[in-house]
Amino acid sequence: MKQKYWLWLIIIILTLLSIPGVLARWNVETGNDTYNTIIPFKEINDLTKEDDLSLEETLTRLHDAGLTTVSFTPDSLAKWSSLDIISKYEKRELEDIVRFHEDADNLVEDKDGFYITRPSEDYYDDKIVSEFHPITINIGTEELYFIDEEQYIEDELKSLGINKEGNNENGEELSDESAFNYYLGYNQLLIEEVSNYGFEYVLRVENTELNNNETINNIIDLKNDDTSSLLFSGGEVIGYPEKADIQTYANRLNEAGFDFYSIEFTYQDGLATLASELDYDVIRLHSMTIESDAIAESVQRAVRAVKERNIRSLFLHIPGIGEASDRLETTEIFLNRLNSHIPPTNYHSGEPEPFQDIEIPIWSMISVLLAGIAFTYLSLEVMKKTWIRITGSIVMALLAGMYLGTGLLASLQAFGLAIALLTAIYATLAAKDGTTTMKGGIMLVYLQAIAISVIGITIMIGVLNGDSFITGFAQFRGVILVYVVPMVFLALWALWQPLNRFYHHMRSNFAAEMKKVVHVISNAQVKYWHLIVLSIVGIGFYYYITRTGNEGVAADVEIIVRQRLEEWLYVRPRTKEFLIGFPLFILATYVIGKHPRFGKYLLIPGSIGFLSIVNTFSHLHIPIYISIIRTGYSLVIGLIIGLILIYIFKWGK
Repeated sequence: MKQKYWLWLIIIILTLLSIPGVLARWNVETGNDTYNTIIPFKEINDLTKEDDLSLEETLTRLHDAGLTTVSFTPDSLAKWSSLDIISKYEKRELEDIVRFHEDADNLVEDKDGFYITRPSEDYYDDKIVSEFHPITINIGTEELYFIDEEQYIEDELKSLGINKEGNNENGEELSDESAFNYYLGYNQLLIEEVSNYGFEYVLRVENTELNNNETINNIIDLKNDDTSSLLFSGGEVIGYPEKADIQTYANRLNEAGFDFYSIEFTYQDGLATLASELDYDVIRLHSMTIESDAIAESVQRAVRAVKERNIRSLFLHIPGIGEASDRLETTEIFLNRLNSHIPPTNYHSGEPEPFQDIEIPIWSMISVLLAGIAFTYLSLEVMKKTWIRITGSIVMALLAGMYLGTGLLASLQAFGLAIALLTAIYATLAAKDGTTTMKGGIMLVYLQAIAISVIGITIMIGVLNGDSFITGFAQFRGVILVYVVPMVFLALWALWQPLNRFYHHMRSNFAAEMKKVVHVISNAQVKYWHLIVLSIVGIGFYYYITRTGNEGVAADVEIIVRQRLEEWLYVRPRTKEFLIGFPLFILATYVIGKHPRFGKYLLIPGSIGFLSIVNTFSHLHIPIYISIIRTGYSLVIGLIIGLILIYIFKWGK
């Protein structure tokens, strides 16, 4: 026993030495308090095509509602056509239109291509002339350009140093690409117009091997105080799949002063390589569509993203259904509500920046790894086998040494997973002896379990700490395991003695005993309530598993309750913690003192509370202070409900 106390003292000292690393993360999270809202220019412009909305009015209203940023994609003739800057005519189409016109002979007959109207703005006209060298024709008073696609392809291949007759992927790609979709850079005219309304702008970057160098040069030329961040389009970053190209482009753009966005829940090929090259200096972005018939839910979703998941940019899509004026009004309502619901004392709207680097002293990391090894040895006392405790500690020491020697992140993630599992199990088993003392005894057991959780969680987040974790590129591995393994272990622990007795009883005359069991089961009378109980248990277990992680879907009633709790408490506690896990843990602590076997069974679902708070802190992109507030609410409310259950249990007897 004395050895155990000394070991606890060592663990506490080592854990305290790891605090500087955890505090570094805390300061980085709380210091990054600026978020922005982005809407694509195309969606804004689409509103102006109906309901007599002008671009000037639309931009003014959105800016007044709180929109900070507009995104732009690269230009092409196709895009200019969608913006009504030009109109396109295929050769056959125009021939049919002017067949009986006196200027029909002006049409180009011996070349393949298409016609476009000449734009009225010099910016667009100069761009077309310099890029395509069009043939000018007149049909009546209308001046048209003919784009010779074959000549365009020849000129481009020549500029790339590609033999037209040779076998080259770039050449094939260019041949398949119409001049109508050719990259024309970013629309400086529209960007300047939008900036005049007080907006910042974000450039969407596409990965097109033929144009990547031109794209990079174009982006760098556009760098000014109104743009500092880039968002990749499609499923890959610029330069992919060549790692060297990704790194080269990333460094060029970074040196020019650009930051990069990573889209939450969206995988983009090459983004991890780019982020690693830039020491994870990226901004977390959440993309969402504003729902006209569910504005409140859309606002809550956006608020939670900023407040609870370190999201610093909201990429918004205007509602796609309804009249343009109604869609604009819905967007205004959303923006106004969003900015009023996000706590102004914690966050403000503006230009977001990547998180500052988390500086973790090497001695702090070594301390937390040593604390984890000692914690493993201590928590494995539940196995009652010294060799298991020693083996577990050696495995953890090897994982720690592997990380310190090679920097292998997977070894650190395995270390963190082991600590998470042991914490949930060890904290729950603090109640294994039970107590019938209502005040001091139960509270002491509860505080002991909480203390174990605090130490284990501190070790876990101290180990899984750094820029790659806070930005979501490196994650805690084993969320489902944390929800399942502790409960399975507690079930085996609670059922071990009866199962062991049953095994020895069966072993003496297996055939005869099995025959009796089969006879009893086959002749058992099944009642409706049996089926109902089994169905409830099955549905409950399925719900419990499917509601874990980020992809679980909450019921409508649960969504309403959760929204109310967030409004009242700032952060809602987890239902499974304060309504199931902690109350049953408190009840089990008392019942074990009265009826040990039944109490142990209660401790199985009672483990949900502690495994769930471990899981809360394992979501490393959630700010630490949010997890602390959420857990605090669960512990207090769960204790109150648990004490009520004890009184009900005593009254029922």
